[in-house]
Amino acid sequence: MIDEALFQQRLNDFKPEPLITSVDPTKEIEILMVAEDDDNIDLAKVNYLNVLNNNEIKKTSEDTIREYGVGTCGPRASYGTTDVHFELEKNLAELLHKEDCLVYCYGFVAISSSIAAFCKKSDVVFIDERANLPIEQGLDDARSKVVKFAHNDPEDFKAKVEKETKKTRKFLVVEGISWRTGKLCPLPEFIAVAEEFKIRVFLEESHTLGVFGATGRGLTEFYDIDPKRVDMIFGTLEGAIGSIGGFSAGSHDAIEHHRLFGSGYMYSASLPTYLVKVVLKSIELLGDAPQKFSGLAKTFHQFLEEECRFKVESHPEAPFKLIRIEPKMDETKVHQYCKEKGVHFIQNDEGLVINLNVRLLDEKERLERVYEVLKGASELIA
Repeated sequence: MIDEALFQQRLNDFKPEPLITSVDPTKEIEILMVAEDDDNIDLAKVNYLNVLNNNEIKKTSEDTIREYGVGTCGPRASYGTTDVHFELEKNLAELLHKEDCLVYCYGFVAISSSIAAFCKKSDVVFIDERANLPIEQGLDDARSKVVKFAHNDPEDFKAKVEKETKKTRKFLVVEGISWRTGKLCPLPEFIAVAEEFKIRVFLEESHTLGVFGATGRGLTEFYDIDPKRVDMIFGTLEGAIGSIGGFSAGSHDAIEHHRLFGSGYMYSASLPTYLVKVVLKSIELLGDAPQKFSGLAKTFHQFLEEECRFKVESHPEAPFKLIRIEPKMDETKVHQYCKEKGVHFIQNDEGLVINLNVRLLDEKERLERVYEVLKGASELIA
């Protein structure tokens, strides 16, 4: 027989360790490369519109977690979809002026699965020779014939198209801003060639959504192009929008097809609901931030070229600045000097990468300090 008194006493005495360590709700949500303070400025993290630590977004995330929990524990096609997912898809479609949209849990997969869902083994796909890794992965999955043209060169694209005489479906996949070089895609010229030869156009907008165009709609707004001339727009939500995940937008028929044939959509757990809310709130708060950011990007670019005499590969309005310095030893010298002075950014195989943050416009002293340090670094290799 159970001794009820003893049983109750042991229950009262049982004090298990918590399953998780409680987190200070005031702690910053982003993982910093360095602890930013008066002596350190982090230009390595991608936070173009400074939404990562927005208090409204933090509160929205907390409220959503209390209502929906953290994860959905399932893929979109079964039990991983909530009303908030549908709301975001509707809002993104309206923002991009497309008929429909779907949301992925991971930006890389959004790009690769969007390609593989439509491009098949018998198709020909034209891509830039400097295309990013997700695009290449999507084409590996699709097993299509891949034809590469010179970087951002519509004329070379046309020359390659004219050589492909076989009657089959053809696709063009281009990046709004090249992940590797920061150069801007001459989209109108590419579309003109594609329309001449009846080629479907896929546009990847990871680094243009939120920062290009007066309202942040991306390249179709920037170039004043009817979005209907682009068959599919996709990309990550991990740049200016400040969340995780990706999206793909197109016609109703295309998106319905995508829902059934996008492997990353069908077989991956869906984007947690609170992160979906982050995207919704970020879009709501865009306002005039894209225009402010454009001004910062152009001014910063001009400073790097005219005051520092750096060779800047990226477009003047690109959200990140890619600087190439030869020899590589001098590039390392500049990077190390800036790091020692408290201005932190990335050095990789492409060069030096500085990710801009619109917050610098409101923090004049920090912006002036960045300029001062970069100017000092340029004088080391003059």
